[in-house]
Order: sequence, then structure tokens, then C-alpha cells
Amino acid sequence: MRPKALITGASRGIGSRIALKLASLGYDLYLNYLNSDQDAICLKERIVEEYKVDVQLLKFDVTKEEEVKEAFKKIKSLNCLVNNAGIAIDNDLQSKSSLEFQKVINTNLLGPFLVAKYAAIIMDKGVIINIASNSVFHHSYPEGLDYDASKAGLLSLNHSLALALAPNIRVIAICPGWVKTDMNKDLSKEYKEQILAKSLLKRFAEPEEIANVVGFLVSNEASYINDTIINVDGGYYD
Repeated sequence: MRPKALITGASRGIGSRIALKLASLGYDLYLNYLNSDQDAICLKERIVEEYKVDVQLLKFDVTKEEEVKEAFKKIKSLNCLVNNAGIAIDNDLQSKSSLEFQKVINTNLLGPFLVAKYAAIIMDKGVIINIASNSVFHHSYPEGLDYDASKAGLLSLNHSLALALAPNIRVIAICPGWVKTDMNKDLSKEYKEQILAKSLLKRFAEPEEIANVVGFLVSNEASYINDTIINVDGGYYD
């Protein structure tokens, strides 16, 4: 029987690359998404054709407990959860509304809590990986203060989940730096130059480079890694 993984926010970006990586390792997949129907369908078709594993699409909002609970009725067993779903709404302090702030917190922090809560019920043994951000350690973008706060909270949640679910479920956070995704495609040329000046590798990460770390963490080679934070940011510094 093949191992099974649930990836939230799986239809595009880092999530889709994680899905491809885990499929290449022989995982059957549950792919969560919310809005990108066609992207999700195309990803499923690609994975099934290339890797011959089972893929189920689960369209639900990670911030709504009833939807999460209903989705888990379709998941009979689970070896790996990747909490990847996340959003950013960047604007200056006085323009940022309480509704925008709450939406970011709900997606990036409440969502991982809810999905982990129900995953833990059916995971006898396995790993939960939370995709956070190295912005927690480098507060140089005040327009994303709600995003930074949500990811800082996710690191705290990561630690608490590791304590609550030990010894059978490992819980690990990955903090990517700047990655080539749609979330970052509208950055100005000037701001990109500022970012690259602070990166030892002088480039953004490819989404596959984050997925490769996930692939390692779910393997037996990483079986003694738990309750920790792994930066994957190319050596970013302030």
C-alpha cells in the first residue's frame, strides 16, 4: 500500500511542486485547492500520467472548520500533511483593513491549525510540514505585517503541535525565502534588486528547491528531525 499525503494550496506554485515531488516518491495524493479549478485538474492529470499514483482533488476552504471536517470524511488514512495554503495582501498600514488582516491570519494560521487538528485523528504515524516564511526573521517589508504575524504564529503552532503529537507524528516548519511564484511576480525591479543584494546566492529559489526539502523530510533519512525550523532562503541576511 502506497503512503498518502495531503497538500493544501496544491494547485499552483510551491504546492504543485510539492505534489509532483511526493508523487515521484510514490505517494498517493489528496490535493486541496479553493479557486484554481483548471490548474488543479491539469496537475492531477499530469501526476497520474507521469507517476501512476492515485490523486484526489479536494476543494475546500481551510479557514472553515465544517468544510475541513467534511473533506476529511473522504480521507481514510494519511502519512503526511503539508500545510502550504497561504495568502498575502500587501498594502501600507493605514490602507490595510481589519478584514484584510483577519483574512491573512485565518488562511495562514487558522487553516493549518484546523487541517492539522483533523489530520492528527487519522495519522497513526507520520509527519506534518508547515510552510512558513523567513520573513519571520527579516522584518523588512512593513506592507506585509499581517503576513509576517501569521507566519510567526505558525512557527509557534508548529512547536505546540510537535509537543501535542509526539512521539508518533513529527512536526517540522520550513521557512522559504524569496521564491519564483505568482505571489512575488509583481514586485518592482528596484525592490527585487534590494532583495538580491541581501541574498548570498543572488537569486530567488525555484519552487522545486522547496519541494526537494519536503521530499527529504518525509523520508526515513529524516526520521530523527522533529520540532524544528528549516530555513531555505539561500543565505538571506539583513
